[in-house]
Amino acid sequence: MNMNQKIRIQPIQTDDIKQLIDLSKQCFHQTFDSCRALNDVNTYIKSAYTQEKLQSELKTATSRMFFAFVDNQIAGYLKVNWGMSQTETKWPSAFEIQRIYVLKQFQGRHVGSELMIKAISLAKEKHFRRIWLGVWEHNDKAQKFYHYFGFKAKDEHIFMMGDTPQRDLMMVKDI
Repeated sequence: MNMNQKIRIQPIQTDDIKQLIDLSKQCFHQTFDSCRALNDVNTYIKSAYTQEKLQSELKTATSRMFFAFVDNQIAGYLKVNWGMSQTETKWPSAFEIQRIYVLKQFQGRHVGSELMIKAISLAKEKHFRRIWLGVWEHNDKAQKFYHYFGFKAKDEHIFMMGDTPQRDLMMVKDI
């Protein structure tokens, strides 16, 4: 790791939509192409990362998105939700981390940690007492990362990857 690297977190603006779409697709492909049916991955990407959908998410009052930059290069991003924007209703008064995406070439350089710290800080600023997230049951690397930050598996839900249902663990951290 370059000890002189600078990680900067900044809000994503609506005119950043092209970079957001490209980053979302690239991170999703990097994570799932080798372990999921490519047709399912492509089907999911075509619906989840459209310009209309991501612009709508950016404009939602109960969601926030942030880019992480390493030495002025976009390295990843964070998306958090609360209230009606949450993707599940299991904990209606909790704060959701919907996405922490980091490009492979920046993994291991504390980008994900900085995004997690930002998410926890936002949850505290907004006076939430619980944070939750969903993670694919076979994504051991991500689960280890979340455990490091004190998240524990409390439940599960089904996440549709294209036409294939997959089991996600719902992990929770009280703050």
